[in-house]
Amino acid sequence: MQEWHDLGVIDAHTASHLVSTVISEALEGTVRRLQERAGTVTLSQFSKYTPVWCKVRLLNLPLILDHISSIKAAAKRAPPVSPHFVLRQRPWGTMVKHLVTTPSSRQKILPITGIGGCGKTQIVSYFLREYPNLYAQTIYVDASSSSNIKAHLQTWARTLGDGHERDVWEDAMRSLNGVSRGEQWILIFDNADDPELNLSPFLPTNMGVTIIITSRNHALGNLSPTTHLELGEMTEDEAVAAMLQAARRELPLRDEEMRSVQQLLKELGCLAVAVVQAGTYCHQFSSSTGGVFRPYTFTQYLGLFKSHRAGLMKKAEPASLDNYQRGVYTTLDLSYNALIQESRDLLHILSLFHHIDIPLAAFARAAENDFEDSVDYHPRDSSHETTISTLKRLLFQDMEWSELHLQEIIQALRSFSLVTASSMNDSLFLQLHPLVQSWCRD
Repeated sequence: MQEWHDLGVIDAHTASHLVSTVISEALEGTVRRLQERAGTVTLSQFSKYTPVWCKVRLLNLPLILDHISSIKAAAKRAPPVSPHFVLRQRPWGTMVKHLVTTPSSRQKILPITGIGGCGKTQIVSYFLREYPNLYAQTIYVDASSSSNIKAHLQTWARTLGDGHERDVWEDAMRSLNGVSRGEQWILIFDNADDPELNLSPFLPTNMGVTIIITSRNHALGNLSPTTHLELGEMTEDEAVAAMLQAARRELPLRDEEMRSVQQLLKELGCLAVAVVQAGTYCHQFSSSTGGVFRPYTFTQYLGLFKSHRAGLMKKAEPASLDNYQRGVYTTLDLSYNALIQESRDLLHILSLFHHIDIPLAAFARAAENDFEDSVDYHPRDSSHETTISTLKRLLFQDMEWSELHLQEIIQALRSFSLVTASSMNDSLFLQLHPLVQSWCRD
């Protein structure tokens, strides 16, 4: 506000009143919206906190707009590569082959999908670090919502130099579609997780613009006609390397410790964020006394995990270089909260099966008998009728079994990478990540 007074935009009395945080923030927010043309500002919005005398004394609004437009915001950048990052050879090979080494007569688009915490953003950050000179422009966008996409595209456009100070997101799209022949740019949509998000208005068609999309939504793989990188769990060797790196340990380990590591990896399903979290926890609770290193062992962590799994999986790494500050269960909760109730109900039912190769045919067979026992092995209690009613409500449509209806529910779960599907011998099977199964049960 003092700066505006010095510019002669407002008088001393107005400036002193604007010291009020509420009024200052309301006014600056209103002006920012006007300047950015990001939305409509109603009179009621402007009037909510700002007194009439203050509005009257805004002597030169265009000067304010010019002043704000001269402030250059920094465009968003990819998070740094975590010190615990371990390169995963197979997905990395797919990425480099598609984006770098293979010539293409089509625009290069690479969707990278997978469960939250599997390392989608990190492998993109690593790619940008390894190929810093491949692209003349790198545009990094938080794609968690269309409003975020527009805001980050606009901010990037305004970094292009003279004449772009008042660009909006549509101007950014024009720049992206106007890349000169022979020049290469890269546009990254990170965390495009919302199944309702329509990316089409934000996808340039210029051959010179490579596009990478990271998402939990498996369906976004359809945006590329050639390559879809489905990033699953790490291999056991990769997971061991990541856990040791996070724990600041080295091979060889004692036999008991190695067995504990292998058991932990089985429990954690080799999910990158969970593996690093386990190693970091062991490092944080280790100590050195009199020059003697006293490690918090993997065996100790395994015992703690068995008794406090839910609590550990909700914890986030307190200081993370890559800004990933959510625990495994917290990440899964975000997906769960976005599901409709029938998808939640099916997920809980699936968690009662073994997590590998759950046959859809089992549901169809059970439905043929109206979910009644085909043979009475033992008496059921009164809650059994409620269970049958719940299954019919969930899996029947118009009072009849509908495989199509079930597959639509499954598709909703796949859109958050909470289940995966495979087909064998004309039958469809579902898989749950071990931690998704544990989270459902917990």
